Amino acid sequence: MGKPLAVKHAENMRELGGYTNKDGKKVASQKLIRSAAINLLDETDQNYLEKYGIRKIVDFRSTDERSSQPDKDVTLAENIFLPIFPEKQEKKEELTASPQALLKRMENGESAFGQMMDAYESFVLDDYVRKQYHKFFEIVLANENPNESVLFHCTAGKDRTGFAALLLLSGLGVDRVTAMTDYLATNEFLKGFTDNMLQHAKENGVPDALLASVKDMTMARKEYLTKSLNLIDENYGTVDNFLIDGIGLHAADLKDLQRLYLE
Repeated sequence: MGKPLAVKHAENMRELGGYTNKDGKKVASQKLIRSAAINLLDETDQNYLEKYGIRKIVDFRSTDERSSQPDKDVTLAENIFLPIFPEKQEKKEELTASPQALLKRMENGESAFGQMMDAYESFVLDDYVRKQYHKFFEIVLANENPNESVLFHCTAGKDRTGFAALLLLSGLGVDRVTAMTDYLATNEFLKGFTDNMLQHAKENGVPDALLASVKDMTMARKEYLTKSLNLIDENYGTVDNFLIDGIGLHAADLKDLQRLYLE
């Protein structure tokens, strides 16, 4: 799994660097960083990330999430607001991976597991979502300078961020088993946070059925990412094809991606 960064006030912040691809090349370190929310960074964390080389921060969250828990600044880093899901939606079932929005729908009787499966379906099938990931790749492909990193995050660093990490690793030639392992590693990095939240809910009398739904909401489950991968296989054949025909990259973009991020 990717090496965690030495910050004390952000969860699930870790490298994509260090993974070996199918050709025996390694993903470069200090270039691609995934994370949960960074609203609690202290000055020590901020200085550390500046020295680490963070120069772009991509925030996949919604306007509401960003407003309620605004990112802390990292000196020299540009902060880019790139909400993965549409901000205004006419659909009856809102596309979201926001924990607050998911919890509200759970309270109205909707299954957390079902909501998560819908979100992972939208990563592949929704036009707007795919366009947003295309914009993300434009940012990643523009990161030409050595010793400069792109940090991308959502609230838990699990779903919107997890799918982005899958696409990046796949585009860099990392096999599917390794990419899935990186995705599921969130459960280890968020274990303390998840356990504390469930314990707090129990102490406040939350019913067992709702506790199970909270767990479905907070954990990275193999079934979730497998849903996306199965849809990619059914509609595009391979993740590389999805990157080209679904996300809108060119074959030259994939070569550039590997030039920039493999060593």
